[in-house]
Amino acid sequence: MNANLKKLEKLQAEYAKNDKKMAALMERQQEIEKQCTALENLEIVGMVRGLGMSFEELAELINGEDKPKAAPAVEENPADTAAELNNEVAAAYAVATEDYATENLSDGEVWNG
Repeated sequence: MNANLKKLEKLQAEYAKNDKKMAALMERQQEIEKQCTALENLEIVGMVRGLGMSFEELAELINGEDKPKAAPAVEENPADTAAELNNEVAAAYAVATEDYATENLSDGEVWNG
């Protein structure tokens, strides 16, 4: 019976060790996902700016304004849609640039992005 207790203690220690490793890996996985999203958002902002589109034009493109569609249940104000898109893009850009600066610049470097 003493051998079983030793084996049980060993297994419990291994379990605790694996549990800590898994928690650390999950945390890192979430951080990687956040960074990927921020970089994707930054890429989208760059593409939109490269096309020279206004936020209103982008909203029209995204919403498929050129395609016939069913009338919306609630009438939307195009200015509100453009403002919302502007806020979302600005927020994504701010997060992406902050993450980029944090991850890629050494102490004392200044990023002019």
